[in-house]
Amino acid sequence: MPHSLVQMLRGVPDFSPLDERSLLAIVGESLNLFWRAGSLIFEPGMPGDALYIILSGEVLISAETGEEVTRLGAGDSFGEISLLLNTVHSRRASAVCDCELLVLPKQAFMAMLGTNQRLAEHFDSVLHTRFPDPVPDLSKAEA
Repeated sequence: MPHSLVQMLRGVPDFSPLDERSLLAIVGESLNLFWRAGSLIFEPGMPGDALYIILSGEVLISAETGEEVTRLGAGDSFGEISLLLNTVHSRRASAVCDCELLVLPKQAFMAMLGTNQRLAEHFDSVLHTRFPDPVPDLSKAEA
């Protein structure tokens, strides 16, 4: 029987193309962390140091002005843009209610991009959809 977090990751669109071994690697490299309602996860200017996957709860992504950008729930991921561009966060993420997040550190995420072509192509597509101007090619990512 697959690990419960592997089963959950299968339902996350960003990770659905991955095989069980790759999903187990993500689970092995990540941490399960808990944020209380109203807690700040990150704010603009903080370094992009992890990919966050919501296991339970709801996260509000807002602009520096405080304007709501989106709300994310279980199975959604966020934080990837600052990782992919190797920059600081440009938005604020906060827990709307008590949240449990699977946190994949930057080094592990980048290593997976370097060894998994399908994952690199997927996140390359995500990046180019959000930023049509030229950005680094993730299929050549370095850990």
